[in-house]
Amino acid sequence: MTSAPDPLPRAPEIDDSPPAPVRPREVLISFWAWIAAAALEVVLIPLVLADRHLLTDEALDEERAGAVLRGDTLLLDAGMVRFGAGIVIGVVCVVVLALAAAYVWFALRMLAGRGWARAVLIGLTAISAVSAFWVDTDWYGMSMVGLSVFATVLMVMPTANAYFENSRFRGQF
Repeated sequence: MTSAPDPLPRAPEIDDSPPAPVRPREVLISFWAWIAAAALEVVLIPLVLADRHLLTDEALDEERAGAVLRGDTLLLDAGMVRFGAGIVIGVVCVVVLALAAAYVWFALRMLAGRGWARAVLIGLTAISAVSAFWVDTDWYGMSMVGLSVFATVLMVMPTANAYFENSRFRGQF
């Protein structure tokens, strides 16, 4: 028995696309700073939950003080305030988890060389930095702003700019 002749060897395919740009160290450090910021956001949830009694007690004290100054009777009872505080805390926890997920998603896209993700992260940093001046921010809030500013500064360094400009993935998701 004779076997079929071997097929002709194929010529190697030539990849004309430019090589992927080398990811600079600043982009890697910025990525891990964004991951740390997302982790800090998640750590915020237990802190908010731990402070929920302080929130309700403070609201009740303010309502009692206002009622005394106005000469009114107390309009809110403790149950109503605790219910409202529970809703507020639940919304805050959902928003915090959504922000943490957004930081991770945009940081992954930024690491892959997507310039639009870098622009979104810069915008989020600007919003958090400006809002930190309007809101009474605790140490963890200021840590979050500090990490965001640090990561943003790294993303706009000259080597990082060159990486985003030369990225072959520009404009893709």
